[in-house]
Amino acid sequence: MTNKVYDVIVVGSGAGGGTLSSRLANLGADVLVLEGGPKVNTRTDFNTHALPFEFPFRHIPTMKPGKPGFDGERSRGLGGKTMLWNAVALRFSERDLQGRSHDGAGANWPFGYSEMAPYYDRIEREVGVCGNLDHLEDLPDGIFLPPVPLKCTDLAIQAGAKKLGIPVIHVRKATLSRATKTRPACHFCGACMSGCGIVAKYNSADVQMYPALKTGKLTLRPNSIVHELAVSDEARVKEVRYFDRESRAENVAQGRVVVVACACAQSVALLLMSKSRHFPTGLGNSSGQLGKNFIPHINAGIEAFLTDFVGKPAVDDEGFLDHAYVPSFMHTKKRDYPRSFGFQFNYQNRRSVGWARNFPGMGKSYKEAVKARYPAYITFTGYQEMIPNRDSYIDLDDKNLDEYGLPRARRHWKLSDSDWKLHNDMKKWGVEILRASGAEVFSVSESPNTNHEIGGCRMGKDPKTSVLDAFCRSHDVPNLYVADASAFPSSSEKNPTLTIMANALRTADHIADRLKKREI
Repeated sequence: MTNKVYDVIVVGSGAGGGTLSSRLANLGADVLVLEGGPKVNTRTDFNTHALPFEFPFRHIPTMKPGKPGFDGERSRGLGGKTMLWNAVALRFSERDLQGRSHDGAGANWPFGYSEMAPYYDRIEREVGVCGNLDHLEDLPDGIFLPPVPLKCTDLAIQAGAKKLGIPVIHVRKATLSRATKTRPACHFCGACMSGCGIVAKYNSADVQMYPALKTGKLTLRPNSIVHELAVSDEARVKEVRYFDRESRAENVAQGRVVVVACACAQSVALLLMSKSRHFPTGLGNSSGQLGKNFIPHINAGIEAFLTDFVGKPAVDDEGFLDHAYVPSFMHTKKRDYPRSFGFQFNYQNRRSVGWARNFPGMGKSYKEAVKARYPAYITFTGYQEMIPNRDSYIDLDDKNLDEYGLPRARRHWKLSDSDWKLHNDMKKWGVEILRASGAEVFSVSESPNTNHEIGGCRMGKDPKTSVLDAFCRSHDVPNLYVADASAFPSSSEKNPTLTIMANALRTADHIADRLKKREI
């Protein structure tokens, strides 16, 4: 490798890394992106339109034969998780960012909604988000393309929820409902979480990083697994140490600024692995808060059959999976727990009918019963915000190494009493909405599970209780930033990706300003 010193090195290429690196390159900074996985061709590498019977055990693999990528936490691909996400793009509200001020629990962000709003505007224009202007206090409107139509089953849920005074709105997604000059509109194949082969759905590689290559300021280096950030005597990151995913050859890169954006748990793991005499418990961990305050989304799953649709002819209603959303409706209700929840539903891919394995019967009558209920099946999943607690954190499992010999990130989470109250209430409301919609409830999850990973490297005003400042810069290491959901002090019940991108834009502007002023 050359001895070139980049203005900025970005570790990771997903929602945070892709957004931040492309913004900085467009502003004139010389940027290197190190991505652990390979380059992925969205047009040819995914099994986007495959069917179960084409594969052993009726399991559709993500990648086509001979195409590497997305086979481990440290080897995904250029574009990161944005290649396979469901594209739900929701703004956080003032309550989400200043939750402690509203109900006395958790931690406030070091800024409010007015600071984030311009960055939400910019990212929505940049990537294309469809949705409706619903004028909800707890779910701010944005800069939207037209929403996609609600499905018939969505309308049934909407009518049932209305009886309970609960809104059901068009979902907001970073998927084009109308073509642009460079990307076509969605053609509703329903394979969104298998990789979008036409890039109607946003991914950071095709939409941001590849266009930014035209600046001549962006270098993309795939198959580069970063395992340590080494610090100088001045407690600054002096080099990024990584190895080639395929050859295992060791390399180093140098930059004036280093931004970690690997995704929540992996970013925390990289900082924990980067120990030195300055930081014996992990890079930038003088507060002891690195890895703490892990607050993943907590889910409750409900399966049901809308009885009005049982026995109706099956139709092609994949759409772009979920077209509707139940936003938070609890913030105005009296309750004995903080925070709230929302519901995503109708996002099942009908090429996989897992529920049929648990359906009673056998033979011809069984097949007829499954066929009759196929058009009526609906998934209804609650997403709740979790309050930080001392029993929920990320650490390293030194006894469980991955295929590269690196310790795996280990997640620990436990619900508090108030989290359990919220969780049980969320399940109760989910069942009530479905029954009000004329549904036969098939199953309700017995135990909570986690979804979007958030926290572990939170930002805040006090260096004693946070790892990062308000611009996601390390309190301890002046040229180190973290730009993914690990920086979030609170999670909301809303999907985090749009906020990751908006916050990454904000951080990129801050870095660019510091570079311009020669503060770095």
